[in-house]
Amino acid sequence: MPSSSETSAPKSWLETERLRMRDDVEIITGAGGRTMLVSDGRYLNISPSGLIILRHLEDGMTGAELMTSLAERYPGQRERIRAVLPDFLTDLRRASVLNLDPLPGTGIDRAIRHGRLDLVKRFPLVRDPGRFAGPVAGLLRCLPVRLLVTLLLLLPVVAVPLVVRALTAPSGETRPTAPMLVAVVAALLGEIVAHEFCHAVAMSYNRVSPRNAGVGLMLYLFPVAFVDRTDSYRHEGRSGRVLISLVGPICDLAFAGAWSVAALNTSGDLSLFFRLLTGLQLVVVVVNLNPLFASDGYHAAEAALGAINMRARALTYVLHRLTRRPLPLHLRSVTGRARAGYVCYVAVSLAYTLLITGLILFSLLLTIGLMS
Repeated sequence: MPSSSETSAPKSWLETERLRMRDDVEIITGAGGRTMLVSDGRYLNISPSGLIILRHLEDGMTGAELMTSLAERYPGQRERIRAVLPDFLTDLRRASVLNLDPLPGTGIDRAIRHGRLDLVKRFPLVRDPGRFAGPVAGLLRCLPVRLLVTLLLLLPVVAVPLVVRALTAPSGETRPTAPMLVAVVAALLGEIVAHEFCHAVAMSYNRVSPRNAGVGLMLYLFPVAFVDRTDSYRHEGRSGRVLISLVGPICDLAFAGAWSVAALNTSGDLSLFFRLLTGLQLVVVVVNLNPLFASDGYHAAEAALGAINMRARALTYVLHRLTRRPLPLHLRSVTGRARAGYVCYVAVSLAYTLLITGLILFSLLLTIGLMS
């Protein structure tokens, strides 16, 4: 007979709770033709075997009942089912896929579980940017695709040499004034709006709707603008998602090229004004390609590689290793090559972050030096 301690031991939620997939969780075929779950606005890969398990939950059963049912249906996989299923269901609950409240945890636990290091506080201002971007996207669809792609590729090719020439040209004796710097900031704000609008147009062109747009604080300090492009994962084509990500930096380089032409063809205060715009625009481009954050550069690389949630997976893997915590189920079976790639990604991202931090500090010191 079982002891009194065994009979009085509390049962796990896997034994007592009837589990179902939440009604608002959506199953879609998204980027790269993958089957994905959309839960609380996040996109999650789901394997064919994971999808089978979710289908079994449609009738509502406890984790223990599900384990018994699957073991009877797949007797050759009985031991693996017993070893893996509890962790899989736990991961689903943590991802807010099940009809139960997510498991509690500390802030570091949540960061480790989901690789969430998005240090941008967002304030949505426009709920449907597509209504502004849609008409422009409709006009662009009238043009041949090859022509649009050629023009987009030519813009940075033409702009970069102009930027280098403008920034390396001999400077005069003029110094920036406070009104000039105010005008530079105002121009940059206009460029940022154009940058984000280009993202919205690219999404509409690929028949995906941006969720919202607004302003934010990077590192809870530096003002930025944004267009929520999370639903780009609904677009199956790899090249379309690369376009959605890179069209913003291409827009920035086009502006930098235009300012370079103006700087090279003017003199005095006006030339200095355009050179400052060119230099700061270049800093914006470099910062915006930082793969450590959810930047345009990161999303373009992820789309080009055909990966999903690459940043979250890499950060989750490295954070678990550093804290000596067990890996989540979806990272236990990845290859050694993938694990090495995760470590390299995080290392390169950190090095890039240090580089651009130095670049920003150098630009600030240079601007201060010009004013003195």
